[in-house]
Amino acid sequence: MQKENTKDFKDGTTQAGLDEDALQAEEEIAKANAQPEESVYTHQLGKPFTWEGKTVESLAFDWDGLTGADYAAIEDRMIRRGRTLVTPEFTGTFLAGMAVRACTARDKAGKKIVDEPFLRALPIRDYKEVLEKARGFLLRQA
Repeated sequence: MQKENTKDFKDGTTQAGLDEDALQAEEEIAKANAQPEESVYTHQLGKPFTWEGKTVESLAFDWDGLTGADYAAIEDRMIRRGRTLVTPEFTGTFLAGMAVRACTARDKAGKKIVDEPFLRALPIRDYKEVLEKARGFLLRQA
């Protein structure tokens, strides 16, 4: 009798589950590569969003403006919170940190209005779309 080609790991993960995750990752990469390069992305919110007295209808993200220092700062923040960064393209916390740093929205005094609590307070559809754009930027191959 031949043994099934699944292997259970200590955390309950199976080889079949890992294979499925790898297939999904390949699909995400293909999807990202099929999209045009967007070094600056403007997200139109589903409806105006008010946070701490400030209302926004759209948010712009300058992905190309991010640097290695931004990557290190996001990673350091995750580590301080006890989170491990394995693959940034598929880690929501990393993508959110990336979006916060890339957002160019400012108030009248020139202060950034988008921080982590702001971003997490967005309606889920808007939040998910912004993170998907960040993921697409990282996955897109030149």
